[in-house]
Amino acid sequence: MSTMFTLLKIEGKLVWKGIDILIFGICFPVILAALFGYVLSKDASAGSSDFELSYAAVITIGVLATGVMGLPLTIADYRHRGILKRFQVTPVSPLQILFAQGIIQLSSALVSFIGVTLGYYLFFDYQIAGSWLIFLSVYAFVVLAMYSIGTFIGSVVPDQKAANMWSSIAYFTMLLFSGATIPYEVMPRFVQWIMDILPLSHGIHLLKLVSTGRETEGMMVPFLILGIVTGISLIGAFKFFRWK
Repeated sequence: MSTMFTLLKIEGKLVWKGIDILIFGICFPVILAALFGYVLSKDASAGSSDFELSYAAVITIGVLATGVMGLPLTIADYRHRGILKRFQVTPVSPLQILFAQGIIQLSSALVSFIGVTLGYYLFFDYQIAGSWLIFLSVYAFVVLAMYSIGTFIGSVVPDQKAANMWSSIAYFTMLLFSGATIPYEVMPRFVQWIMDILPLSHGIHLLKLVSTGRETEGMMVPFLILGIVTGISLIGAFKFFRWK
Protein backbone atom coordinates (compact mmCIF):
# COMPACT_ATOMS: atom_id res chain seq x y z
CA MET A 1 0.00 0.00 0.00
CA SER A 2 2.83 2.42 0.81
CA THR A 3 4.34 1.68 -2.62
CA MET A 4 1.08 2.67 -4.30
CA PHE A 5 0.81 5.92 -2.33
CA THR A 6 4.39 6.81 -3.19
CA LEU A 7 3.76 6.00 -6.85
CA LEU A 8 0.61 8.14 -6.89
CA LYS A 9 2.44 11.05 -5.27
CA ILE A 10 5.33 10.97 -7.72
CA GLU A 11 3.17 10.38 -10.79
CA GLY A 12 0.76 13.12 -9.76
CA LYS A 13 3.55 15.69 -9.55
CA LEU A 14 4.95 14.67 -12.94
CA VAL A 15 1.62 14.62 -14.80
CA TRP A 16 0.20 17.82 -13.30
CA LYS A 17 3.34 19.74 -14.23
CA GLY A 18 2.38 19.32 -17.88
CA ILE A 19 0.09 21.85 -19.53
CA ASP A 20 -1.70 19.29 -21.74
CA ILE A 21 -3.83 17.92 -18.93
CA LEU A 22 -4.95 21.45 -18.03
CA ILE A 23 -5.80 22.47 -21.60
CA PHE A 24 -7.40 19.33 -23.02
CA GLY A 25 -8.59 17.68 -19.83
CA ILE A 26 -10.14 20.71 -18.12
CA CYS A 27 -10.25 23.96 -20.10
CA PHE A 28 -11.43 22.52 -23.43
CA PRO A 29 -14.52 20.73 -22.02
CA VAL A 30 -15.48 23.71 -19.83
CA ILE A 31 -15.18 26.15 -22.75
CA LEU A 32 -17.27 23.89 -24.99
CA ALA A 33 -19.84 23.53 -22.23
CA ALA A 34 -20.13 27.32 -21.98
CA LEU A 35 -20.45 27.61 -25.76
CA PHE A 36 -22.99 24.82 -26.19
CA GLY A 37 -24.95 25.87 -23.16
CA TYR A 38 -25.21 29.47 -24.30
CA VAL A 39 -26.12 28.70 -27.89
CA LEU A 40 -28.63 25.93 -27.18
CA SER A 41 -30.26 27.63 -24.20
CA LYS A 42 -30.82 30.82 -26.22
CA ASP A 43 -31.75 29.21 -29.54
CA ALA A 44 -35.49 28.68 -29.41
CA SER A 45 -35.45 26.76 -32.69
CA ALA A 46 -33.10 24.19 -31.20
CA GLY A 47 -35.55 23.26 -28.48
CA SER A 48 -34.97 22.64 -24.80
CA SER A 49 -34.34 18.92 -25.38
CA ASP A 50 -31.16 19.63 -27.35
CA PHE A 51 -29.85 21.74 -24.49
CA GLU A 52 -30.67 19.06 -21.92
CA LEU A 53 -29.01 16.34 -24.02
CA SER A 54 -25.87 18.43 -24.57
CA TYR A 55 -24.81 18.10 -20.92
CA ALA A 56 -24.47 14.32 -21.10
CA ALA A 57 -22.30 14.68 -24.21
CA VAL A 58 -19.99 17.47 -23.04
CA ILE A 59 -19.03 15.81 -19.74
CA THR A 60 -17.47 12.93 -21.71
CA ILE A 61 -14.94 15.19 -23.48
CA GLY A 62 -12.72 15.43 -20.41
CA VAL A 63 -12.94 11.66 -19.97
CA LEU A 64 -11.97 11.15 -23.60
CA ALA A 65 -9.02 13.57 -23.43
CA THR A 66 -7.54 12.10 -20.27
CA GLY A 67 -8.39 8.44 -20.77
CA VAL A 68 -7.84 7.89 -24.49
CA MET A 69 -5.16 10.53 -25.09
CA GLY A 70 -3.38 11.47 -21.85
CA LEU A 71 -3.14 8.02 -20.29
CA PRO A 72 -1.56 6.10 -23.22
CA LEU A 73 0.76 8.95 -24.18
CA THR A 74 2.11 9.15 -20.63
CA ILE A 75 2.75 5.40 -20.46
CA ALA A 76 4.42 5.43 -23.90
CA ASP A 77 6.62 8.35 -22.82
CA TYR A 78 7.74 6.40 -19.75
CA ARG A 79 8.53 3.42 -21.97
CA HIS A 80 10.55 5.66 -24.33
CA ARG A 81 12.57 7.17 -21.48
CA GLY A 82 13.30 3.78 -19.94
CA ILE A 83 11.27 4.44 -16.80
CA LEU A 84 9.17 1.32 -17.26
CA LYS A 85 12.32 -0.74 -17.80
CA ARG A 86 13.60 0.44 -14.41
CA PHE A 87 10.23 -0.31 -12.81
CA GLN A 88 10.51 -3.87 -14.14
CA VAL A 89 13.24 -4.73 -11.63
CA THR A 90 11.26 -3.33 -8.68
CA PRO A 91 8.24 -4.79 -6.83
CA VAL A 92 5.97 -2.43 -8.83
CA SER A 93 3.62 -4.39 -11.11
CA PRO A 94 1.98 -3.33 -14.40
CA LEU A 95 -1.33 -3.22 -12.54
CA GLN A 96 0.03 -0.67 -10.06
CA ILE A 97 1.54 1.48 -12.82
CA LEU A 98 -1.64 1.49 -14.88
CA PHE A 99 -3.84 2.06 -11.83
CA ALA A 100 -1.71 4.98 -10.66
CA GLN A 101 -1.79 6.60 -14.08
CA GLY A 102 -5.53 6.07 -14.31
CA ILE A 103 -6.13 7.72 -10.94
CA ILE A 104 -4.00 10.75 -11.82
CA GLN A 105 -5.70 11.24 -15.19
CA LEU A 106 -9.09 10.70 -13.55
CA SER A 107 -8.42 13.59 -11.16
CA SER A 108 -8.34 15.89 -14.18
CA ALA A 109 -11.49 14.37 -15.65
CA LEU A 110 -13.31 14.90 -12.35
CA VAL A 111 -12.27 18.56 -12.22
CA SER A 112 -13.61 18.88 -15.77
CA PHE A 113 -16.85 17.15 -14.75
CA ILE A 114 -17.33 19.48 -11.79
CA GLY A 115 -16.55 22.56 -13.91
CA VAL A 116 -19.00 21.60 -16.66
CA THR A 117 -21.70 20.67 -14.14
CA LEU A 118 -21.35 23.92 -12.19
CA GLY A 119 -21.39 25.91 -15.43
CA TYR A 120 -24.64 24.32 -16.60
CA TYR A 121 -26.20 24.61 -13.14
CA LEU A 122 -25.15 28.17 -12.27
CA PHE A 123 -25.36 29.90 -15.65
CA PHE A 124 -28.03 27.95 -17.51
CA ASP A 125 -30.21 26.68 -14.63
CA TYR A 126 -29.81 23.08 -15.73
CA GLN A 127 -31.11 20.20 -13.63
CA ILE A 128 -30.93 16.53 -14.53
CA ALA A 129 -34.34 14.87 -14.55
CA GLY A 130 -33.09 11.49 -13.36
CA SER A 131 -31.39 10.25 -10.22
CA TRP A 132 -27.92 11.61 -9.45
CA LEU A 133 -26.93 8.27 -7.93
CA ILE A 134 -27.80 6.38 -11.11
CA PHE A 135 -26.25 9.08 -13.27
CA LEU A 136 -22.94 9.02 -11.39
CA SER A 137 -22.89 5.23 -11.50
CA VAL A 138 -23.32 5.25 -15.28
CA TYR A 139 -20.72 8.01 -15.58
CA ALA A 140 -18.24 5.87 -13.63
CA PHE A 141 -18.96 2.95 -15.96
CA VAL A 142 -18.33 5.11 -19.04
CA VAL A 143 -15.09 6.38 -17.48
CA LEU A 144 -13.96 2.79 -16.89
CA ALA A 145 -14.71 1.88 -20.51
CA MET A 146 -12.83 4.85 -21.98
CA TYR A 147 -9.88 4.44 -19.64
CA SER A 148 -9.65 0.74 -20.48
CA ILE A 149 -9.20 1.66 -24.16
CA GLY A 150 -6.43 4.12 -23.30
CA THR A 151 -4.83 1.57 -20.99
CA PHE A 152 -4.76 -1.00 -23.77
CA ILE A 153 -3.20 1.44 -26.25
CA GLY A 154 -0.56 2.55 -23.77
CA SER A 155 0.27 -1.02 -22.75
CA VAL A 156 0.87 -2.49 -26.22
CA VAL A 157 2.30 0.29 -28.41
CA PRO A 158 6.07 -0.02 -28.98
CA ASP A 159 6.96 3.67 -29.02
CA GLN A 160 5.73 7.26 -28.76
CA LYS A 161 5.05 7.55 -32.48
CA ALA A 162 2.69 4.59 -32.43
CA ALA A 163 1.06 5.83 -29.21
CA ASN A 164 0.46 9.26 -30.69
CA MET A 165 -0.99 7.78 -33.88
CA TRP A 166 -3.39 5.31 -32.25
CA SER A 167 -4.39 7.70 -29.45
CA SER A 168 -5.10 10.46 -31.96
CA ILE A 169 -7.16 8.14 -34.14
CA ALA A 170 -9.23 6.95 -31.18
CA TYR A 171 -9.53 10.42 -29.62
CA PHE A 172 -10.50 12.47 -32.67
CA THR A 173 -12.76 9.79 -34.12
CA MET A 174 -14.80 9.56 -30.94
CA LEU A 175 -14.61 13.32 -30.30
CA LEU A 176 -16.15 14.10 -33.69
CA PHE A 177 -18.31 11.08 -34.45
CA SER A 178 -19.64 9.77 -31.14
CA GLY A 179 -21.92 12.69 -30.33
CA ALA A 180 -19.53 14.39 -27.91
CA THR A 181 -19.29 17.56 -29.99
CA ILE A 182 -21.67 17.03 -32.93
CA PRO A 183 -25.06 15.82 -31.64
CA TYR A 184 -25.95 12.27 -32.61
CA GLU A 185 -29.58 13.28 -33.14
CA VAL A 186 -28.84 15.72 -35.99
CA MET A 187 -26.86 13.22 -38.04
CA PRO A 188 -28.41 11.36 -41.01
CA ARG A 189 -29.41 7.80 -40.24
CA PHE A 190 -26.60 6.24 -42.27
CA VAL A 191 -24.05 8.32 -40.32
CA GLN A 192 -25.68 7.22 -37.06
CA TRP A 193 -25.10 3.61 -38.07
CA ILE A 194 -21.39 4.37 -38.37
CA MET A 195 -21.40 6.27 -35.08
CA ASP A 196 -22.96 3.26 -33.37
CA ILE A 197 -19.69 1.38 -33.90
CA LEU A 198 -17.86 3.72 -31.52
CA PRO A 199 -17.89 2.82 -27.80
CA LEU A 200 -18.32 6.40 -26.62
CA SER A 201 -21.53 6.72 -28.65
CA HIS A 202 -23.07 4.08 -26.41
CA GLY A 203 -21.68 5.76 -23.30
CA ILE A 204 -23.21 9.09 -24.25
CA HIS A 205 -26.49 7.36 -25.08
CA LEU A 206 -26.58 5.87 -21.58
CA LEU A 207 -25.79 9.21 -19.96
CA LYS A 208 -28.53 10.92 -21.97
CA LEU A 209 -31.06 8.32 -20.89
CA VAL A 210 -30.30 8.59 -17.18
CA SER A 211 -29.94 12.39 -17.21
CA THR A 212 -33.44 12.72 -18.70
CA GLY A 213 -35.00 10.18 -16.36
CA ARG A 214 -35.45 7.41 -18.94
CA GLU A 215 -33.36 4.76 -17.19
CA THR A 216 -35.48 1.86 -18.41
CA GLU A 217 -35.31 2.63 -22.15
CA GLY A 218 -32.87 0.54 -24.18
CA MET A 219 -29.92 0.46 -21.80
CA MET A 220 -29.06 -3.23 -22.08
CA VAL A 221 -27.28 -3.19 -25.45
CA PRO A 222 -25.06 -0.13 -24.70
CA PHE A 223 -24.13 -1.63 -21.32
CA LEU A 224 -23.29 -4.94 -22.97
CA ILE A 225 -21.15 -3.34 -25.68
CA LEU A 226 -19.22 -1.17 -23.23
CA GLY A 227 -18.77 -4.14 -20.91
CA ILE A 228 -17.27 -6.24 -23.71
CA VAL A 229 -14.97 -3.39 -24.79
CA THR A 230 -13.83 -2.89 -21.19
CA GLY A 231 -13.17 -6.57 -20.58
CA ILE A 232 -11.22 -7.12 -23.80
CA SER A 233 -9.19 -3.93 -23.35
CA LEU A 234 -8.18 -4.61 -19.74
CA ILE A 235 -7.34 -8.27 -20.32
CA GLY A 236 -5.29 -7.32 -23.38
CA ALA A 237 -3.52 -4.53 -21.49
CA PHE A 238 -2.38 -6.78 -18.64
CA LYS A 239 -1.55 -9.74 -20.86
CA PHE A 240 0.47 -7.84 -23.47
CA PHE A 241 1.95 -5.06 -21.33
CA ARG A 242 5.33 -3.98 -22.70
CA TRP A 243 8.04 -2.87 -20.30
CA LYS A 244 10.28 -1.74 -23.17
